[in-house]
Amino acid sequence: MSDSENEKNTEEEEEEDEEEEVEDEEEQKDMKTWKVTKKKKGKTQCLHTFNTNDRHSSSDSNSTGRNSPLSLEDLEQFSLRPAPRNTTIQCRITRDRRGMEKGIYPMYYLHLEKSDGKRVFLMAGRKRKKSKTSNYLISVDPTDLSRDTESYIGKLRSNVLGTKFTVYDAGENPEKKPFIKEIETLRQEIAAICYEKNVLGFKGPRKMTVIIPGMRANDERVVIRPKNELESLLCRYENGNTDNLVTLINKSPSWNEQTQSYVLNFHGRVTQASVKNFQIIHPDNEDYIVMQFGRVAEDVFSMDYSFPLCALQAFAITLSSFDGKLACE
Repeated sequence: MSDSENEKNTEEEEEEDEEEEVEDEEEQKDMKTWKVTKKKKGKTQCLHTFNTNDRHSSSDSNSTGRNSPLSLEDLEQFSLRPAPRNTTIQCRITRDRRGMEKGIYPMYYLHLEKSDGKRVFLMAGRKRKKSKTSNYLISVDPTDLSRDTESYIGKLRSNVLGTKFTVYDAGENPEKKPFIKEIETLRQEIAAICYEKNVLGFKGPRKMTVIIPGMRANDERVVIRPKNELESLLCRYENGNTDNLVTLINKSPSWNEQTQSYVLNFHGRVTQASVKNFQIIHPDNEDYIVMQFGRVAEDVFSMDYSFPLCALQAFAITLSSFDGKLACE
């Protein structure tokens, strides 16, 4: 990445931060109405051996230990906890577009699906208003999605073209707090999503790459807290510095002559065709589905994820898929 591109990215982030400060003040008023790649073989392995392709549903798990997907005593902790190995956590996303404002800035709700048919709310997200780039706030409170509350757990932000996204937790922005002493309070980057530009104009399935921090031998996520743009997930990936990073890609669909469309096998979890449907895999193991997402009704979608992803990473990836990407279609 050139120096001019780095300066441009920094300028865009500073502009975005100024817009966020203005918008935060407006949101405080508005929210009152809302109440109604695997690392080279060496000392560390980025993804400490991939999970087996056991599609064991979270709905069938009766364990209540620390790694149980049903341990929901603290939604914020659960949202950041990687899925247990050998378990697929099945979720449902609903999109609320009712009302004039929600038609432009819809709300998205993530629920855990249980074997008894009941659903447990996990988090909600919505696109921020008056931002030059797409910016989604994510909260464990479905009625309050402002940044100045304890329920705020992270955000998703895109570049100007809507082709690259970064997922942050609720930590402090180092650009706003340059002299902060406690490094633990700086925000983590927990994922980055890149959509391939379609410069030729041919229609077809979108290509996406997901970059996440690597996993340690104890299945804990490597902590990445960039102090500047060069330390970000996107810059590290683009510069070939993939130490302690895991690179995932979407599984290429196959062309079906009978239906004259691209198809993927979602094992009954997806029932409607959409360009937004996708499955995420590791390049070294195409049989292991790390995550899948697809439409089941007009405003209802299934979202299943497995180790090494957590709920916040998976939900943010789906929000990036909802976002309009004219440069990728």
